[in-house]
Amino acid sequence: MTRPGLFKAVLVGSVCSATLLSAASARNFTIPGGDLESALTAYSQQSGIGLIVSDDQVKGIRTKGASGDMSDDAALARILSGTGFVVHRHSSGKIGIARDEQSANTIQSDFAMQLAQAAPSPRAAVETVTVTSSKLGGADVQSIPIAITALSQEQLTATQTAGGPDLVKQVPNLTFTKTNFTGYSIQIRGIGTQAISVATDPAVAVAMNDIPFIRNHFFEQEFYDVAQVEVLRGPQGTLYGRNATAGVVNLATAKLTDQFEAMASADIGNYHNHRFEGMINLPIVDDRLDIRVAGEWTKRDGYSFNSYTNTPIDGRDLWSGRVTIGMKPVPKLQAYLVWEHFQEDDDRLRSGKQLCKTDYGPGGSLENHAVNINGVTMGLGPGFFASGNSNGGTNGDFFVQGCVPTSLYSRDAFQAPLGYGLPYIIGPQGLGGLATIDPYASEFQSPNLRVINSSLNPVYRAKNDTVEFNADYALAPQLTFTSQTGFNEDFLWSTEDFNRFGAAPGLFGTNSDGSNVQFCDPQLGCSDRLVAEDLSDEHAWQLSQEFRLASKFDGPFNFSLGGNYLHYETLEDYYVFLNTITWFLIGGTTPYGHQYQNLSNLGDVTYLNGYVDPTPLDALAGDGHNYYRNENPYVLNSYAAFGEVYYNITSDLKLTGGLRWTNDHKHFSLVPSWIVDTGYGYPIVGVVDQQWSEFTGRAVANWTPKLDFTSQTLIYASYAHGYKAGGANPPGAIFDDQGPLNPVHPLTFKPEFVDAYELGTKNTLLDGAITLNGDIFFYNYKGYQISEIVDRTAINHNYDATVRGAELETTWEPTPGLKFSFAGGYEATRIDDGQYAVDLMDRTAGVAGWYIAKPFVTQASNCIFPGYVAQYLIHGGGASPGPSACALAYLADEDPLTGKTYKQDPTVCLSWFGGSDTSSACPPGYPGFDPSTAPNDGEGFSKDLSGNELPNAPHFTTSLSADYTVPVSDEWAATLHSDFYWQAQSWWRVFNDSSYDRLHGYTNVNLALILNSSSGWQVMGYAKNIFNTTAITGAFLNSDDTGLTTNVFLSDPRLYGVRITKNW
Repeated sequence: MTRPGLFKAVLVGSVCSATLLSAASARNFTIPGGDLESALTAYSQQSGIGLIVSDDQVKGIRTKGASGDMSDDAALARILSGTGFVVHRHSSGKIGIARDEQSANTIQSDFAMQLAQAAPSPRAAVETVTVTSSKLGGADVQSIPIAITALSQEQLTATQTAGGPDLVKQVPNLTFTKTNFTGYSIQIRGIGTQAISVATDPAVAVAMNDIPFIRNHFFEQEFYDVAQVEVLRGPQGTLYGRNATAGVVNLATAKLTDQFEAMASADIGNYHNHRFEGMINLPIVDDRLDIRVAGEWTKRDGYSFNSYTNTPIDGRDLWSGRVTIGMKPVPKLQAYLVWEHFQEDDDRLRSGKQLCKTDYGPGGSLENHAVNINGVTMGLGPGFFASGNSNGGTNGDFFVQGCVPTSLYSRDAFQAPLGYGLPYIIGPQGLGGLATIDPYASEFQSPNLRVINSSLNPVYRAKNDTVEFNADYALAPQLTFTSQTGFNEDFLWSTEDFNRFGAAPGLFGTNSDGSNVQFCDPQLGCSDRLVAEDLSDEHAWQLSQEFRLASKFDGPFNFSLGGNYLHYETLEDYYVFLNTITWFLIGGTTPYGHQYQNLSNLGDVTYLNGYVDPTPLDALAGDGHNYYRNENPYVLNSYAAFGEVYYNITSDLKLTGGLRWTNDHKHFSLVPSWIVDTGYGYPIVGVVDQQWSEFTGRAVANWTPKLDFTSQTLIYASYAHGYKAGGANPPGAIFDDQGPLNPVHPLTFKPEFVDAYELGTKNTLLDGAITLNGDIFFYNYKGYQISEIVDRTAINHNYDATVRGAELETTWEPTPGLKFSFAGGYEATRIDDGQYAVDLMDRTAGVAGWYIAKPFVTQASNCIFPGYVAQYLIHGGGASPGPSACALAYLADEDPLTGKTYKQDPTVCLSWFGGSDTSSACPPGYPGFDPSTAPNDGEGFSKDLSGNELPNAPHFTTSLSADYTVPVSDEWAATLHSDFYWQAQSWWRVFNDSSYDRLHGYTNVNLALILNSSSGWQVMGYAKNIFNTTAITGAFLNSDDTGLTTNVFLSDPRLYGVRITKNW
């Protein structure tokens, strides 16, 4: 006979009412496999149903647990399956758990003795997630004094949060966009990675199992077999170290259990999407050795379409696999070895459509095709050696910038740059004998943002291996030593059309039979038109080691102390190939080969003897000067020591103080580009060694008062000081092998610092039916890093700014099975007063009487001149200073009309009016031009950024969701899920001064119907972005010498499909 003293009652709410509700509704359970006693306790907490169970009888019994949407009865049946225990119900509604062979009389007797302990009637209880991070103590999210959103695997599935981009639907003040080269940018509370130098650190740390990895592909694949995804908002540098000034995204992989488990899933959808996922968990030796293997494979057609090749592009063909081994050789030691492999080979687009409104120069238009400066008119094209107008030629091409600002949503944005104004067209036409046509003259882009017109389809190949070894050793019952080792190796090779505009045929002339000449470029193959392709090639590896010692004393004082070492090494190459440049270097002949080609002396550019690389693209030697190469060798070594102390002043008031010392060493090799210039190869011309030694930390006070109107309340106030290292700017291109005409830019950029203040509260109300969390925050940011492309390299600027905002997250479950959620964020970013920058898209900044001018074809950046100079520079001719004016004025410090140091009222000038003479009388009344009087060395007028907003920082983000779960049979439960997301408008550049900079807000609506059975089956039908909204999530301005085109990045289109899953 079982004595009543051996039973315990786990009573959450009224037993009778809970039992009635369980028969009419279903809920989402997250009860892991393990010991039966813990599983039954979790069941009671999540269902609100009291159980009577014998501690002695269930001790040592294992269960598979229960996960997913199902009725209370189905969940309890799954927990007890295979354990030898069954359910006994009393007429009062009380539930007892006993062995199958135990007599009903004994159970009924025990029921009677427990009835007096029944509590008041139950309410539905909202599921909260226990944060598994050992750095945060493994506590429930509601008890952690940090703004954190934690999503379990079940929540990720139910909300169709398939990957990193979908997190915007779940996390307030979080935005996501791809970036221009091979990465992505996550922004939290307006702060992210706006710099693109290889030496730039991310602002949001992306970690797997608490180990941050600088280079990863976690967001390029869908989440699979994870325990949860945790997003921590605000600086987290004390515990997570460098690269966490904005926050942390931590992917916690699924935990091993000592029970057999397996899962298989198949997903079929539009765009011929096929996705398969599987998992098996094998207990090998009791709880001492377990193995878990998981993987996923995704293949689909592209979301974009290439109208030239008539094929979809931006598809996926990728797979990932993960092996986790859990070891417990002795009771005090628990260790996990994790290996994950990622591989992709498809036609992914790194950047989407390229937008442009054609610039015809001052006073120019499609109809007149002419430039007018101070009443002097010059035609546009073809080539600066051309003749045929009354002024002896034309330099009008040198006063157009390719594209001019317009809204990215305007029909005018779907034009193409004026080909005559591009250096890789005007140069070969004037010097290399290309046909005098504008290759983009007939190009009118489709207004569909997902359609491009390219002679090339993209190629994307990536491979990544990540290995982790985490071990916890109990030095004492309340003292744990933790070791975390992480290794990561990454490869990427990606090409795509550099311009993504359709080019006209006939650029290389015609044969005697009237057919077009096919020019064969060693990297790009044979074509009769302009072909431009870029290549991003990267290899990186990382090794990190962290040790921590943490206490869990019963008294008021506890601590966590540790040290960390990180080594990161990468070689990133970025190439641009243009067949017109190869034509230019070899004089328009084939075959090409190991040869130098001599070109005559042209102004200040002397004897260009560039090597033409004969190797094909997929076996590139990388030594040629017939293409642009930006080589970036970079090494980082970082050391850190950190610690936090925790002190309970009273039972409900706790103080936390943390401090971290970080020592960063960065080594960057300077390898300039040598496109169209003398020589062979890319030598290292110098190194930049940088070191920072900084202290960061945080202080938190959290109070857990007992309030009459809440079940649980946490109020916290925190201060954090964060730091992100500076770095080196790539050196850019060598434009003249003699040296004096190379522009000089800062070699380095400064680190970032943030002081963050936050006040927040987390509340549970109505016996768990409502969670209500909110916070307000203020950041004082110093040195925020933002990049722009200048002179064919990334130049990083630092800006001071403030960020203020608020966030609200709430979940309400009025009855079991019905749940509503809301996540809203407000942020207001402001650049501090006294911050200025030159707008490359608008160098004259609207100042009357000044005009932009393009440099000589081997140079890269535009400059500006006053009208009284520009009106004479637009005259053409063989010795005209027009094409070399920027270099003469702002690199050689000479008056561009005289070719000499500034002299007031000069009399002898270069041949400004055209012809072959090298000198002539100056224009009547010409006063001379002193380059030192031009703003910013001729780069342009600075714009005042005071009060402007930071990029990609919308004022509002809002997410609403609803879930309703009901049983549809004894075995099946159905859940209908819907969610709505809205992101307000924002800016994508710091200038904020025209419709060109504005990103429109957008909405996204998603639906899913999920059927779960007690036998482990799940069938889900889903529709994402049901209104097929195409949102521009980010944009990137290309350089002057590419015509100032704009790359845009898009959200996913409407997706729908069916996913079938079986759990064992």
